[in-house]
Amino acid sequence: MNIALKKVEIIEWLVQLQDESLLEKLENIKIQSIKASYEAKLKPMTSKAYKTLLEEAHEEYQQGKVTSQDALEKESEGW
Repeated sequence: MNIALKKVEIIEWLVQLQDESLLEKLENIKIQSIKASYEAKLKPMTSKAYKTLLEEAHEEYQQGKVTSQDALEKESEGW
């Protein structure tokens, strides 16, 4: 059975599902899966690399390379 067919069968089963506790368990599985996927993409950072990033950010701030909250809100209106 291919993956697309499995997905359709699961979706059809979920639509009919009335067991709230089972739905909560499935939701927890989904959340844990998303979390695990996100965490797998994270890479550890050395203390030296972290300090370098902080120094770069501070320099950019000192040079005025910042965006205000208002500017970000205006920009996001067009998204």
